[in-house]
Amino acid sequence: MNAELVIALSAVLVSVISLIVGVRTLSTQRRHNKLSLRPIAHFSKGDYDDLIFISLKNNGVGPLIIDEFSVVNREGVFKRLIDSFGCLAVEVVWDGFADNIDGRVLAPGDEFVLVKVGFDSSQRDLRALIRSALATTVLLLAYRSIYNEMQPPITFRLEWFARH
Repeated sequence: MNAELVIALSAVLVSVISLIVGVRTLSTQRRHNKLSLRPIAHFSKGDYDDLIFISLKNNGVGPLIIDEFSVVNREGVFKRLIDSFGCLAVEVVWDGFADNIDGRVLAPGDEFVLVKVGFDSSQRDLRALIRSALATTVLLLAYRSIYNEMQPPITFRLEWFARH
């Protein structure tokens, strides 16, 4: 073997090894990007003497794309939490509530207030009715990441409001 052939074969071998390392690095980087932009959905609730709220927050670092949000209780299945209250919903002056959130995107750190209502001391009976309605309610959420990867669905029971 002459020296030129050895140098040429060595150059080809180094090029092939460099190509393999580059492809593996790209694959690892893509996997890292998908994991680092994962949304984390979290339902939070508050039940105080003067305030009741339920919200959906994105605790992840990537956008949370809502595919389907449903509210289930004895009355049926609803797209908005406020609709699950039936006739009680019109008797309350709500501080805030969310419309249908299917197809909406929740940025990292942001939240949708599903329902929020404040009370004064004379509204104990109304507060009890709202707690009772929430206690039999289940929230269902199907969502995905920006890479269209479905995330584990969430089933969140509001039975915590039955503790009073």
